[in-house]
Amino acid sequence: MSKNFTTDLNKSKQNQNIKLHEFYYSKSCNKTTMSFPKISYQFKTSSFGETLIMSNEMGLCGLAFCDHLGKDAVLADMKLRWRKASYKEATIFSDREFKSILDKTKQVELCLLGSKLQVQVWKALLKIPTGKVISYTTLAKYIGKPKAVRSIATAIGKNPLCWLIPCHRVLRANGELGGYHWGLNVKRKMLTYESQIDKN
Repeated sequence: MSKNFTTDLNKSKQNQNIKLHEFYYSKSCNKTTMSFPKISYQFKTSSFGETLIMSNEMGLCGLAFCDHLGKDAVLADMKLRWRKASYKEATIFSDREFKSILDKTKQVELCLLGSKLQVQVWKALLKIPTGKVISYTTLAKYIGKPKAVRSIATAIGKNPLCWLIPCHRVLRANGELGGYHWGLNVKRKMLTYESQIDKN
């Protein structure tokens, strides 16, 4: 697996098939700028194992991988991101639709809820090109907070839409994987998959 580091995100662009809706926690973290009372969720199979997807009226609000922690633990973890919502298991996508979303060939609307720093970090992650990686330090410099590497790493770990928001493309400067909320084996699989795409 090659470590093809990106050093300048200013030259990169976000995938045009991804549309963002951004909402923020208030300073107290007890209130948000908008509430989403109903969230549907579904478990699907992907190239990276069992996958949980979640959707509200604004679009996809959750995507997580289950093989490392298990389905119940992952669902409980993701529900903490939307504490006041009610949840219902339902069919969100067909297999074909889900594949096109993961392949980013179909336009998808993403609903982000977090602190201003978290949303800023997640938006920056969308600019990392497929097949390339970036270091935590470089990412911190890009968003104008070079001394906040630890806080930025924490925000990366809170990414609610893995794969679509490619937090797996952030590594340590020495090329080591660093952390990954849904398991390092999944992160390794994703990077290997993307490095092969980049060679074709």
